[in-house]
Amino acid sequence: MVKALGPRVPRFIGWGLAVAEALLDGPREVAVVGPALDDPATAALHRTALLGTAPGAVVAVGTPESDEFPLLADRPLVQGEPAAYVCRDFTCDAPTTDPTHLRTTLGS
Repeated sequence: MVKALGPRVPRFIGWGLAVAEALLDGPREVAVVGPALDDPATAALHRTALLGTAPGAVVAVGTPESDEFPLLADRPLVQGEPAAYVCRDFTCDAPTTDPTHLRTTLGS
Protein backbone atom coordinates (compact mmCIF):
# COMPACT_ATOMS: atom_id res chain seq x y z
CA MET A 1 0.00 0.00 0.00
CA VAL A 2 1.41 3.38 -1.03
CA LYS A 3 1.10 6.19 1.50
CA ALA A 4 0.83 9.83 0.49
CA LEU A 5 4.17 11.60 0.64
CA GLY A 6 2.80 15.06 1.49
CA PRO A 7 2.08 14.44 5.18
CA ARG A 8 5.31 12.48 5.66
CA VAL A 9 7.80 14.77 3.93
CA PRO A 10 6.13 18.13 3.18
CA ARG A 11 9.42 19.97 2.73
CA PHE A 12 10.53 17.69 -0.06
CA ILE A 13 7.16 17.81 -1.79
CA GLY A 14 7.56 21.59 -1.99
CA TRP A 15 10.99 21.26 -3.58
CA GLY A 16 9.64 18.66 -5.99
CA LEU A 17 6.89 21.04 -7.09
CA ALA A 18 9.43 23.84 -7.54
CA VAL A 19 11.50 21.59 -9.81
CA ALA A 20 8.39 20.59 -11.78
CA GLU A 21 7.48 24.26 -12.25
CA ALA A 22 11.00 25.04 -13.48
CA LEU A 23 10.82 22.14 -15.96
CA LEU A 24 7.47 23.29 -17.32
CA ASP A 25 8.53 26.94 -17.58
CA GLY A 26 11.83 26.12 -19.25
CA PRO A 27 15.18 27.73 -18.55
CA ARG A 28 15.50 31.50 -18.67
CA GLU A 29 18.75 33.37 -18.81
CA VAL A 30 19.17 37.01 -17.91
CA ALA A 31 22.26 38.93 -18.99
CA VAL A 32 22.71 42.31 -17.32
CA VAL A 33 25.36 44.55 -18.86
CA GLY A 34 26.48 47.93 -17.58
CA PRO A 35 29.45 50.26 -17.66
CA ALA A 36 30.42 49.18 -14.14
CA LEU A 37 29.05 46.74 -11.60
CA ASP A 38 28.67 49.50 -9.00
CA ASP A 39 26.67 51.71 -11.39
CA PRO A 40 23.21 52.39 -9.83
CA ALA A 41 21.28 51.56 -13.01
CA THR A 42 23.24 48.32 -13.48
CA ALA A 43 22.66 47.43 -9.82
CA ALA A 44 18.90 48.08 -10.16
CA LEU A 45 18.61 45.76 -13.17
CA HIS A 46 20.76 43.11 -11.47
CA ARG A 47 18.68 43.24 -8.28
CA THR A 48 15.44 43.03 -10.27
CA ALA A 49 16.75 39.98 -12.16
CA LEU A 50 17.79 38.26 -8.92
CA LEU A 51 14.39 38.92 -7.33
CA GLY A 52 12.47 37.72 -10.40
CA THR A 53 9.94 34.95 -9.98
CA ALA A 54 11.00 32.89 -13.01
CA PRO A 55 11.84 29.44 -11.65
CA GLY A 56 15.35 28.28 -12.40
CA ALA A 57 16.47 31.56 -13.97
CA VAL A 58 20.20 32.06 -14.49
CA VAL A 59 21.51 35.61 -14.02
CA ALA A 60 24.88 36.92 -15.21
CA VAL A 61 26.11 40.49 -14.77
CA GLY A 62 29.15 42.22 -16.21
CA THR A 63 30.47 44.84 -18.55
CA PRO A 64 29.93 44.62 -22.32
CA GLU A 65 33.63 43.76 -22.77
CA SER A 66 33.47 40.97 -20.19
CA ASP A 67 34.40 37.51 -21.39
CA GLU A 68 33.79 35.96 -17.98
CA PHE A 69 30.40 34.48 -18.93
CA PRO A 70 29.37 33.39 -22.44
CA LEU A 71 25.87 34.73 -21.73
CA LEU A 72 27.31 38.27 -21.78
CA ALA A 73 28.94 37.88 -25.21
CA ASP A 74 27.68 40.32 -27.83
CA ARG A 75 25.39 42.12 -25.38
CA PRO A 76 26.01 45.87 -25.81
CA LEU A 77 24.69 48.78 -23.77
CA VAL A 78 21.48 50.34 -25.13
CA GLN A 79 22.10 53.98 -26.07
CA GLY A 80 24.87 54.08 -23.45
CA GLU A 81 22.58 52.75 -20.69
CA PRO A 82 22.83 49.46 -18.79
CA ALA A 83 20.56 46.81 -20.25
CA ALA A 84 19.07 43.44 -19.40
CA TYR A 85 18.61 40.69 -21.97
CA VAL A 86 16.10 37.93 -21.16
CA CYS A 87 16.72 34.78 -23.19
CA ARG A 88 14.83 31.53 -23.53
CA ASP A 89 15.53 28.58 -25.82
CA PHE A 90 18.48 30.44 -27.42
CA THR A 91 16.22 33.38 -28.33
CA CYS A 92 16.45 36.73 -26.57
CA ASP A 93 13.78 39.37 -26.13
CA ALA A 94 14.62 42.95 -27.01
CA PRO A 95 16.88 44.38 -24.30
CA THR A 96 15.36 46.60 -21.64
CA THR A 97 16.84 49.41 -19.57
CA ASP A 98 13.79 49.60 -17.29
CA PRO A 99 13.70 47.49 -14.10
CA THR A 100 9.88 47.57 -14.06
CA HIS A 101 9.71 46.12 -17.57
CA LEU A 102 12.28 43.50 -16.60
CA ARG A 103 10.20 42.52 -13.55
CA THR A 104 7.12 42.12 -15.78
CA THR A 105 9.05 40.04 -18.32
CA LEU A 106 10.40 37.70 -15.66
CA GLY A 107 6.99 37.34 -14.03
CA SER A 108 5.24 36.18 -17.20
